[in-house]
Amino acid sequence: MNDDLLIQRYLDCQLTRDELEAFQQRLREDAALREHLRYIAEQAVAFGDLSRCETDTPVCSPKKPDRSVWFTTLALAASIAVLATSAWLFFASKPDTVLTLVESTGTVAWSDGTVIASGETLPAGTLETVGEASSALLRFDDGSLITLHGDAELSFSSEHKKVLSLTRGTLSAAVQPQPAGRPMLIRTPSAVAEVVGTAFDLSTRSEDTLLKVNEGLVKLKRLADGSEIDVPAHRSALASLDTGTALDAASTPEPLTAWRFDFTTSIPPRDWRGISKDGAMHASPYVAKKKPDGRIVTHFGVSVRTAMLEQPLRLVATERGVIKYRLRQKLPGPLNVMLLTHHLDGSFGGNFEFKLPLEQLHPNEEGWCEIELPISAFQPLIPGHPRVEGHVLTSVIIFSSRADSGLVVSRFELGDS
Repeated sequence: MNDDLLIQRYLDCQLTRDELEAFQQRLREDAALREHLRYIAEQAVAFGDLSRCETDTPVCSPKKPDRSVWFTTLALAASIAVLATSAWLFFASKPDTVLTLVESTGTVAWSDGTVIASGETLPAGTLETVGEASSALLRFDDGSLITLHGDAELSFSSEHKKVLSLTRGTLSAAVQPQPAGRPMLIRTPSAVAEVVGTAFDLSTRSEDTLLKVNEGLVKLKRLADGSEIDVPAHRSALASLDTGTALDAASTPEPLTAWRFDFTTSIPPRDWRGISKDGAMHASPYVAKKKPDGRIVTHFGVSVRTAMLEQPLRLVATERGVIKYRLRQKLPGPLNVMLLTHHLDGSFGGNFEFKLPLEQLHPNEEGWCEIELPISAFQPLIPGHPRVEGHVLTSVIIFSSRADSGLVVSRFELGDS
């Protein structure tokens, strides 16, 4: 369908709901289409002037205007006037901006799959970060910042107060002081967080919500029974569907620069990436990103996600820090390791990557490799981001990007060189 016919069907209210949403999205994204609509509006004004001139027949002219031509001109002028009015209404009613996507990694898209680019201003709606290593830094007009991590979905309204809905995933926030009586509200399937100005992390699953407060104070309400608690700085609370447990605020321990998880002796949280069996973590497929044409890119990996730990844990990268793995592959090949981070105050820190070539893997007779990756060797995915040293590691992912190599991890460790 060409654009002229599309505009005509739009003005005649003949577009389906899906077609209308797609057309309005095109108008937001396509400057040429907006210019074309403005051009039509300008022509409406010109034709209106022309029709008025044609009716001003000179008194000395004995010829009467042809009635059919007169009706045709009148109908044309009326149609174009409607077109001009519709164009004016569309631009006058353009949705209010609620947020700005400052920067992103991976794929950020509207719920209908339309990919959003960094720098875009966003009206009310629902967006998602697609892929475990994806992130989106969002800014309100007052400077408040929200960062989505990994596979997450967030809805936001155009109400005068900030009302967000985190359906799944993790966000970090640095919220400016809010007007009296108008706190920011963040709803999840199991809780509501009321924020007046603070820095915090919030993770949600279908059955519970974990809140970690870094600065200020956040009120957390458990939806299962309506109980509430004030969570101050350096404390955390878990609001679940199980009303038999007390809703209380536990202290957040000091940051750790060394930590170890042995999959042969401990069962990992079910929300970590991978399949736990036979005393090891086996890589599982996950959506890494979505291409503009809608196709998805799949990786196979194992992730250690501190944001999914019920007991608070903050792993901090240092200059002498080293990431260590014990792993093996059925099909030897290069691997990638990615660090998802935020700052100690809860704000977004950036994502960092280390590309591990096959030559650096030296398996023993049983195929197991002991690898050590210096923190200083990780590079930011977004140019210009500061180094990873001093950041909190919210997730560490090791993956094969080419094919399923049969990656298995038996141990993960953060330590010193």
